[in-house]
Amino acid sequence: MGNPNQETFRLSKTGIKVYLSLDYHPALIETNLSHFDIVRKARELFSTRYGDVSGLPRICSINSEDAQTWRYFSPLLSMPSEKKGSWIEAFLEEALKRKMNRNLVKMLQEAELMFWRGKRTEPMYFPPPNLGYPEGNTEVDLTIRTQKAVVFVEAKYHSEISMRTKYCLKRDQIIRNIDVGTYYAWSKGLEFYFILIVSNDCDKSTKLLKHYLDASRDIVNRLPHRVDVPKRIEQIVNNLGLITWNQLQKINQRELKPIYKGGLNTPRREPPEKPAEVGLKAQIKKLVLQCSS
Repeated sequence: MGNPNQETFRLSKTGIKVYLSLDYHPALIETNLSHFDIVRKARELFSTRYGDVSGLPRICSINSEDAQTWRYFSPLLSMPSEKKGSWIEAFLEEALKRKMNRNLVKMLQEAELMFWRGKRTEPMYFPPPNLGYPEGNTEVDLTIRTQKAVVFVEAKYHSEISMRTKYCLKRDQIIRNIDVGTYYAWSKGLEFYFILIVSNDCDKSTKLLKHYLDASRDIVNRLPHRVDVPKRIEQIVNNLGLITWNQLQKINQRELKPIYKGGLNTPRREPPEKPAEVGLKAQIKKLVLQCSS
């Protein structure tokens, strides 16, 4: 007897489950899959080097950080303003381990959330022009923007941050986000925040973020082209945050209990019929037509 679930997913060469459709992914089943941002993200497909999952959306991987990001944050797009502001406030305070400025808190109700922007979709996040070596635009998993601040959120789910770029062996993903993010935010008169979300097994990412919190001089040393960074390094470090997916789930349970259950606040959508079910119905319909003719 075959695997009863084989019609909803395939396994990659390394044994990772990849669902045939976004509708089958347990993190996405109850979310809005018609939104522009996730429709665009679903166009990114696995290449032939991944074996049987070639051609499937990368976000359909069971280990997709993008799927988890959409699961937890996309409900905010349709949430009442007051509740959205309260959720984001709780998220930032948990990550930063401090109370937020009240002026910023007031603006969170009208915050704009943008997913996977910066590389090909506006707003574009360019590297500083005096970087000194080639680098493409940076794609940010989630941007939260208010009138006075911008928050870059980098999500990691059973994977570590990148420790280098193509042309710089010492430019890790945290430093790159700080560099690109402060360049973008400060040029527009905005305060910059960076939040890293990790799963419990992301030891390297967690350790590095904590290192920068304790050794801010390393941030300055890794950004020699930025003469403005040393003057504002205290603000940069104060606005670096770390949070786990488990902590996000607790925020949901605490902040959204009246309107939110199971991590999502949109009506449950029935998953599509499995291919075998569709085929069976077609055969029955054919038999019925034959009998009636």
